Amino acid sequence: MSKNTFYFFADLSIDLAVMYGLATLIRNLKPGARLELICSLDKRIESYDISSLIEVYDRVHHIGAASFYSYGNWRKGLTARNIYSAISKTFPDARRTYEHLQKINFVPNSVAFVHGAHNITQWLFLKRIKSAPKVKSVFFLSADSPYDNNLFKSDWFINRSQSVYLNIHMHFFGTAYLDVHWIKTPDSIVTNHRHFVLRDKPADFVFWPVFPLRFKTLQSDQIYLPLPFVNKPSNQSQYDTVLFVGGKYHFLQGLPRESETIFFKRLNTIIKLIKKKHPGQRLLYKSHPSQNEDDLRKMDLVGFEIESYASSEAIFINDSSLRTVYSVFSTSVQAAASMGIQSFYLYNLFDLDELSLPKTVQRHWNDRCTSEIHPEMNIKSIDDWMNGKNDYEPQDVKEKVYSSIVRMLEETGVVDFSPVMDVANKSFFT
Repeated sequence: MSKNTFYFFADLSIDLAVMYGLATLIRNLKPGARLELICSLDKRIESYDISSLIEVYDRVHHIGAASFYSYGNWRKGLTARNIYSAISKTFPDARRTYEHLQKINFVPNSVAFVHGAHNITQWLFLKRIKSAPKVKSVFFLSADSPYDNNLFKSDWFINRSQSVYLNIHMHFFGTAYLDVHWIKTPDSIVTNHRHFVLRDKPADFVFWPVFPLRFKTLQSDQIYLPLPFVNKPSNQSQYDTVLFVGGKYHFLQGLPRESETIFFKRLNTIIKLIKKKHPGQRLLYKSHPSQNEDDLRKMDLVGFEIESYASSEAIFINDSSLRTVYSVFSTSVQAAASMGIQSFYLYNLFDLDELSLPKTVQRHWNDRCTSEIHPEMNIKSIDDWMNGKNDYEPQDVKEKVYSSIVRMLEETGVVDFSPVMDVANKSFFT
């Protein structure tokens, strides 16, 4: 039976961008379809202007949220205090959120999409879809998952205590148990490099999405992220915008005290070089949701406009003057390049050994922050970069993204044919 109603879940800015691209593509394939977004924004981005990313939907449901990050200290795993916090605070939040989901009438013979598995609200969404009659669920693993399986086996470990603690939540509010993996580091070093591995299928269909410029070819279970492609004029002018996407730089925690000083000194040198490479152009700094004023004061942002109320993805879509994006190691680099905007990683311009960054983290960054199609996006030499040897025009990925997503939709029963794509007339690509 043909599917004519589709549901999309989002709580992070990348989710909004991915679902926007997917919903727009489905709208083009099935003009009469009804599209509804279930939105539970992370508290850090509640103030963002998301209007441009939700205009494609017929209806937007704003629901509450539940998070095991909000109370206690989940990194300590299965402790008496965490169990008390879960029962007294997190569980009530989860029940209220599920009540919000129960009020949404998911119609039979529909399809629901969700991306990532990093928090309780996503698990609750999948649980609610499982209870709805004749509604198929499509789950996209995190696009930021480790790629190199050999490195994952050697450089990561399972935290049993955290896994048990989160699986208590999964027992009541999820659809599959999971294991919490962390990258191996010396005991004193704290990172945010964690990865949730689900033990069973959490949904009717599961796919591993990757950024369109990450690999030349896909594995059988992979699809390309349906990020909208933004056509930017190739000729530069003094009115062009250069964007620097900031970060919280959690990896500095636990490193020797002098590492932070070394890092920001080098970062400010690189920022000066960005100004030199792009004279007269508009400079925009996109702050990270976790950054505060103290963090910003460590950087030489004289001449930059500070953007705190829009996501990177919304800027990529809406700012027609944007030509170049920089970041130390944010996945925004991959997203921008996939959307047709020249973008660069900067972390290789730091002496990572001087920072005392563990080799395991260095290997993970090298696995994560690269492109088989545009390896030049990872800047490794100041001279080459300043002389233009890293400059590139992102490959047009419209056709291969379209083909990949249509194949996924055929497999899930959304469409039962392979439409021939007229690239020039597809508004999916801005």
